[in-house]
Amino acid sequence: MNRYRLRANYDIENIDSRKENGTMIVDVPMLSNGKLNYGLRHIKQKLYEEEVYPSEIGFDIMSFATMVYMADTRIERAVHGQDSWTREIELEIPVSDIELWDAQIPTIERMLKFLTGDFWKIILSSRTWKFNNPQEVKEKSNKFDKVSLFSGGMDSLISTINLMEDGKNTMLISHAGEGLTKNAQENIVNKFDSLYPDILHTWLDLWMVFPNNYIPEGGNDNNTRSRSFLFIGFGIFAMTGMDNVSELMVPENGLIALNVPLDETRVGSFSTRTTHPFYLSLWNKLLLGLGLNMSVVNPYWNKTKGEMAEECKNKNVLYETMQLSFSCSSPGKARWKGLSPQHCGYCVPCIIRRAAMHKAFGNDGTVYTEISISEMQSKNSEGMGIQLRSFQYAIDKIKKHKKYAWLYIHKPGPLPQDDEYLDELADTYLRGLLEVDTFIQDVLAQEDENNDL
Repeated sequence: MNRYRLRANYDIENIDSRKENGTMIVDVPMLSNGKLNYGLRHIKQKLYEEEVYPSEIGFDIMSFATMVYMADTRIERAVHGQDSWTREIELEIPVSDIELWDAQIPTIERMLKFLTGDFWKIILSSRTWKFNNPQEVKEKSNKFDKVSLFSGGMDSLISTINLMEDGKNTMLISHAGEGLTKNAQENIVNKFDSLYPDILHTWLDLWMVFPNNYIPEGGNDNNTRSRSFLFIGFGIFAMTGMDNVSELMVPENGLIALNVPLDETRVGSFSTRTTHPFYLSLWNKLLLGLGLNMSVVNPYWNKTKGEMAEECKNKNVLYETMQLSFSCSSPGKARWKGLSPQHCGYCVPCIIRRAAMHKAFGNDGTVYTEISISEMQSKNSEGMGIQLRSFQYAIDKIKKHKKYAWLYIHKPGPLPQDDEYLDELADTYLRGLLEVDTFIQDVLAQEDENNDL
């Protein structure tokens, strides 16, 4: 097990490392031939083409996001974590204004610990390399009305349709580190090109993936916990290059955003917090501390996924494009049946997606590897049925004691002590579980009917 200290370095072109007192110190090259690494050169070029010129503070945020994502995905928990889980990671980040950033370190460290479950320590140094070339920077464009994260999943699809229907010129911010997500994003944007040709929907996609074993002795950790830090950091980075947009939209239904553990075993590694209200509030605290007149908002925090679908401003477009979106957490399991990677049909995101489409349309055109609920029930001790069993356990609990929803929503993390807000969150959680329950019961009834024929 190693402790790690990763240092972003603008003066080297190859990764360098040494061990000191049990700590692996790794110098990470940010530049090659004077140009940014890790997909950032491409992004800078794309932003400049749109007359979007991020500030030096914006680039500081992007640097943090890059280093966090690198550390999280290239320092393996099973090898370097306490009890195969909690890692100790130090990041040394050169920034444009040490005094400004120094006051924000407690917020950043708290945010990262909440998000990943690790112990993070942030060390600052002065960045002399400048992101912006004054000779290239021109007057900022004000052509965008909205900036929104765009994952290629169902929630971001619905949100984008709503923005297009409202005639909002939008910059869509995407990240991908594998082909299925990238393809989903690209296919949806291409579809929007034909459906909404007169409404701006500029797609800014960051392909950031690091070579396997990039960090010396680090290994690889295929989790997505820090992806939202990269994702949101990327969006804020872009927004610092605009004058007229102050909100970064993070579209996520309330059930997933809260991500209340479905049963007592789903804590720690099984309880992600990528869009949790507390996590987003820490982002807003950081932005305020940096003097940025911006905020991160989830406009769908009080909606279930099914309600988002049902209330979509163009349900025909939604149904037409749904099959292009991608939600599954385990697409590779299709290979067990000799199929290409696709939606499995039985992971948590797939079950919630299926329930949402059932509520809004009664059917779902998505191809799933497994669709039978009764088959999942018969294998509730195996991988295919574990998630369904956990849902049923949570549903049974909440149906017996609906008032306990107010207590359950506090399990993933702190929430504001605002009774009206908490009541709405609890009700969203309750409605989300009952939405899944309705789907399960309706499908089981249909399967029973078919078996009787």
